[in-house]
Amino acid sequence: MMARNTWHILHCLACIWFLTLGITISEGKDLPSSFEKCHRSDPQFDQCLRSAVNGAIRLLKDGLPEFGILPLEPLAVDSLVIEQGEASSPIKLKQHFTNVRLSHLTESNILKYRTDLKKLIIKAEAITPQVQFVGNYTMDGRILVLPITGKGVANITLHRLKTHHELIGKLVERNGEQYMHIRKYLVHFEPKLVTFQFGNLFNGDERLGKTMHQVLNDNWEVVFRELRSSYEDTFGYIFKKISNQIFLKVPMNKIFPE
Repeated sequence: MMARNTWHILHCLACIWFLTLGITISEGKDLPSSFEKCHRSDPQFDQCLRSAVNGAIRLLKDGLPEFGILPLEPLAVDSLVIEQGEASSPIKLKQHFTNVRLSHLTESNILKYRTDLKKLIIKAEAITPQVQFVGNYTMDGRILVLPITGKGVANITLHRLKTHHELIGKLVERNGEQYMHIRKYLVHFEPKLVTFQFGNLFNGDERLGKTMHQVLNDNWEVVFRELRSSYEDTFGYIFKKISNQIFLKVPMNKIFPE
């Protein structure tokens, strides 16, 4: 198995539209009234948070303007450049994606939620029926022993995706109040199936395109194993930014009241 750092995100999501709003440091807000609150004294605290986060995910579908979060269905990414693999690697590619739309993220369902607020660690498991990644692409490289080039529209779909989340925070004090800054957001993906569709492969050569798609989709587990860390790093970056739009604006005693 190749090392996790084989994939290098050269220009990762600096142009996600909702991040251009920045994270404004201002007087502490309260959670929106539509968000369910869970009290630390509740013996079923983690179960309550599981329900609350599931509800928040649905609400974020339409965005949260007061927190600088625009609608997340679909989530727009302006530009993403990924380079993967060494000469001896099974897959060696350079891909440039633009005008990407990530769909169905807000259909996720949190299955487990565990907190350790003393250590500022939150862990969760979720299932999403499918996550769809659609955008313009250019690609050049090699898949297994076959060369691959293309420029068109890509559709990469992760089916029945199970995700493991780990949020690692640190305390930030401001104006006499404590906030939880998410300094690291780790994501691990376990899809049941991944399907790849790249329009206009080999400058529109139907025979070569059909052969390559068969190779990609027949060997999806091998292909995805090589690109898994790129997806995980990318989504971890997205989720950390979204989380901090709330955690850095709402004091901990309002997110997790006593």
